[in-house]
Formats: sequence, C-alpha cells, structure tokens
Amino acid sequence: MDWSYGRILAVHLSPNGSSYAGTYENFVVGKPLNVTDLEFGQDGAMYFTIGGRRTQGGLYRVSYTGSQKTDAVAQDKKGAADRAIRHQLEAFQTKTDPAALDAAWTHLDSPDHFIRYAARIAIERQPVEDWQKRALEETRKRASLTALLALARMGSRESQDDLLEALGKHWPDDLDENQKVETLRVCEVSFARMGKPGDSVGADVIKSLQPLYPAKSWRLNRELSQLLIALDAPGVVKTTLDLRDAAATQEEQVHYMVALRNVKSGWSLDERRRYFAWFRDRPKNEDGGATYPGGPSYFISRNRKHSDQMVQWFKDVGREYGDGASFANFLKNLRKAAVETLSDTEKSELAPLLTDTPTAASKRPQKERKFVREWKSADFLADLDAAGKNRNFESGREAFAATQCLACHRFGNEGGPIGPDITAVASRFSRKDILESILEPSKVVSDQYQNITVIKKDGDDVTGRLIEVTDAKLVIVPNQLTGEKVEVKKSDIQSRAASKLSPMPEGLVNTLTKEEMLDLIAYIESGGRKSHAAFRGN
Repeated sequence: MDWSYGRILAVHLSPNGSSYAGTYENFVVGKPLNVTDLEFGQDGAMYFTIGGRRTQGGLYRVSYTGSQKTDAVAQDKKGAADRAIRHQLEAFQTKTDPAALDAAWTHLDSPDHFIRYAARIAIERQPVEDWQKRALEETRKRASLTALLALARMGSRESQDDLLEALGKHWPDDLDENQKVETLRVCEVSFARMGKPGDSVGADVIKSLQPLYPAKSWRLNRELSQLLIALDAPGVVKTTLDLRDAAATQEEQVHYMVALRNVKSGWSLDERRRYFAWFRDRPKNEDGGATYPGGPSYFISRNRKHSDQMVQWFKDVGREYGDGASFANFLKNLRKAAVETLSDTEKSELAPLLTDTPTAASKRPQKERKFVREWKSADFLADLDAAGKNRNFESGREAFAATQCLACHRFGNEGGPIGPDITAVASRFSRKDILESILEPSKVVSDQYQNITVIKKDGDDVTGRLIEVTDAKLVIVPNQLTGEKVEVKKSDIQSRAASKLSPMPEGLVNTLTKEEMLDLIAYIESGGRKSHAAFRGN
C-alpha cells in the first residue's frame, strides 16, 4: 500500500533458489486513494480502507469478474530443497556448535547467494580461532571470498595482512565482475573493522588496484574510488573528478563528490576549483523552460540523467523525477564537509565558489497584489468541481508564486523542506481537503511538521520546531525561514506541549480572487503540468 501516491501494488513472486524473485505493478490507483489498510475476505475479495489526516474514510471491495479459474493455488514446490538447506544453516546462527563448521563450509561455494550467506553467518557464530586458518587456505574462489568476508567481519587486526594476501590469490584476472566487486567489498569491510593497513601493505594494495581504475564498469569504479581514496593513492583525485564529469547519471556524480569530500591532500588548486564548481554549475533546466514556480520543465540534461529504475519509479506514481525534500541540505552539508579540508590559502582563492547558492526558485509575483477577501472554505464548496476543467494554467502558476508556496513546500524539483512535499498531494487528498489545508492550515497538523509550545516559569512562551534535546536544554527554531534558534533551559520550563497551530500562517491567499483560487487548486492538483486535464481547452 502506498498512502502518499494513492496506489496498491501487486507483487508477483516466483521461486528462485532458496528465495524468491519478484516483479510488481500498480494494481489499484486513485486520486485520491490514501490507503490505510487491506485484508482478504473469505469470499476471495480484497477489502481496503482509505483515510488519515482527518480526511473522509472509506471501505472498498475489489473482486474479480471473468472467466479464469479462481480456485486457490497450491504452493509452488520449486526451490523447496534449497529452502530446506538454508533453514538448516540458519539453525546454527543462534548458537555455538562444533558441528556447524563442517555443515556450513561446503555451502560457502553455493551459487545461491542466500545459502552462501546463511553458511557464512553460521560460521561467524563459531569461535574465530576454530576456522581462521581454514578461511585463509580455502582455494575455491567463491568459497574463499565468502570465508574471507567472515574473517574481515570477525577477525582481529593482527589477521588483516594475511587476509589481504589471501584475498589477492585470484585478483584480478581469475575473477568475473561480480567476484571483483565482492573482493573490493571484503577489502572495505576489513578497512572499516580492522583499520587501514600499514604503509607497506597499503602500498601493495594500491599497486594491485590502481591499474584497474578507472574501470569500464560503474559498479567497479564505485568501489575502487572508495578504496583508493581511503588509501590516499597518488593521482586518485584527478581520476575521480574525470569519472564524475563523464558520469552517466546524477547518482554517480553524487557518489564521486561524496567519496572526495574528506580528502585533504593530493589536490591541485585547479582540481579544487573543479570540485567546488560542481555545486554552482550542476545542470539546471537547459531547454529554455522556466523552473518552479514559473512552471515545471522536466528536461534532463546529459549530466542530469537518472537510472532507468529511478525514472520508472516516478512514472509509476504519475509524476516526473524529483530530487527530494532533503537533497539540497545534503548537498549543503557535503560542501561544508569539503570546505573543512581546505587550507586558509585555498579558502581565500576559492571564496567565490564557497558561498551558498539558492536551492529553490524565488520568482516573485508578476503583479502587485492587494487584499481581496478573507476567504473561508464555505466560499468555495459549491464551486470545487469547477477547479477540474477549463482552468487557466498561467493564472494558477502566478497564484502559486504569489502565495510563496515554495518557501516551505517541495513541488516537483524545487522548494523547501519545511513543510510536506505537495507535488502528488492529489493522490492522497481530495480537492476539498486541499482547499481546507490552504485556508485552515491548523485544522490538521501532521506530527512530522508539528511545532511545540514551551511555557516558561516566568510566564514567557516559545513556539517552534524542536530540533535538539539535551540533559540541560531544548533548542527550538521559531521561524524556519530564518533558521534562528532559541535555547531554553530545562530548569526554566513549566510545561511543554504540541502546538495546535500550524507553522503555515493563515491568510496567504487573501490577495487572490475566487477564479485565481480555483486556478491555484488546479495547478497544485496537476503537479504543475500544463498538459493536465484541468487546463485542456484553455
């Protein structure tokens, strides 16, 4: 069930070794269809309920009419033997048992991922000294990698050099790509749990990895970049920046930026400029279309592409790709971490690249607006159907800008993270609910965005978003647009409670006419798409 995007998914499972593979599809989709629960009745029908956030609830039945057989399907016995082996191995994972090693060791070479990992965890449950030598001497490639992963997870720092030497037995020519990736990940686990290897061994690891970097495969480059950066390999900064610039998707670019964020040495000043210029020059909408709130433009440039799976997920929920409400803050924190690695001289030289840039469109209304009326929900209830047809897209877009919705709300790929994302609000709320949330924001306040009110012993009070609690104080942000923080000592507090008032102020739309309000509702319902049915014929 997907409450946010108004859908129920059907997942079709098929046995695959000791586990299952699955495909999925939208089964029931509605606007709104804020699904809260479902159950199957003895009559074979599916029943589901909708509601939440004080919206109108409902109970629905989905039943089949057609000519196909509807008899209960017997469980597919395919894979039953593999699942039995897996269950036997999992029984060793909760206890120390001398029989576990021999029972599990043969399955370290299983082609079935889940059986192989069940065997590894059973072995990890046993004393390391009982199997460390056996792991180091294992010759079967797949079994060796699995056993060495167990040793990387459970072994001591003193075993690391032997582990890395054993890991290099087949590297790289005797391994396929999956095994190469697994080898690199065993290295990563070893470095994370045992620490970076000494200079001599570290140099040997660099020597063995560097000829492969860059690889033709994104999967390999992802792991190689992390390892070579962790080892301070010479030239790794330039190679990684080159890979970033040639990356096929935004997700790959972000990976390389994250991987480089803590590197302190090995940079030229030009490479530093290349790194930080990315934050400023990240591709925007390059087709000449405006960004929110001037209307969405879903053009994706060469460097703004996304994986097919990522794009398809958004298509499945009826919207275009969006970065997400927290993405801008993630980038801000990423840049902050990278700035902390700079010398004072570098900070001075790079100063123009280190300042904040806007993360959301800040277009102002195209005309000066005056007070029209203090609108109430009752003023629109008889006209809500009119918001679904023959609306004016430009008017709705301008109304959206006039009310400064993007200051707090994510809409498409723009806006702030203070309030909920409203791109797909029509998937979970009716037109009446949307109207009320605009005109009566305090009627329903999600606990995710709820403020608190603190009453102090001296009679003063503070209302805002609680962002930090310590033994001695509370830290509250009264106005999230300014970010100003207020600290309140716990010893000064008389009481505190959830605020009944929404952070969203009332009266934001009192400068709009009734027709502009209906255009605004249509614009929000459309997710900012001019092709939406509400704007056809106008």
